[in-house]
Amino acid sequence: MDEDRLLRHRLSECPRAFRERRGPDGALSFKETLAHIAFWEDFTVNFFSRKTDLRSRQLAPPVEFEKMNRQALDEFNRLPFGEVLGRYLEAFGAMMDFLRAHWVDLTEKERKDFWIPLKHRRQHRLELFRNLDAMMRDMGQGDREQVPPLLASEA
Repeated sequence: MDEDRLLRHRLSECPRAFRERRGPDGALSFKETLAHIAFWEDFTVNFFSRKTDLRSRQLAPPVEFEKMNRQALDEFNRLPFGEVLGRYLEAFGAMMDFLRAHWVDLTEKERKDFWIPLKHRRQHRLELFRNLDAMMRDMGQGDREQVPPLLASEA
């Protein structure tokens, strides 16, 4: 929840012109990052929901993650920023709801597996913050720290 709070804070201070601008070296834009996180959080919740559903032990068939990710980003790119933000907020809410309701139902291995998408989210968020900071410096918008102090040890 702290990571989402930081992400929302950075969005509130992000100039509108930067919301869809890619970062240095073609890094994902704010909009693309939100879309990417939303897609993977939806996927994660759906995957683990099937695992914890006692009535159905059917797991999802094997999928091509990169192909699914590209298709999702193509779909999200056609949407306005506000709608992508809304989908991110819905996916984040579903993730939090799932964790509150099912964390105790997960095995130790499943809990470890669940950390993978959470770390993935953190990596994208930190990269986004670094890219936004670089763009702000390039525009002379002040000297921000590259990574929020709370998370400096993670960078």
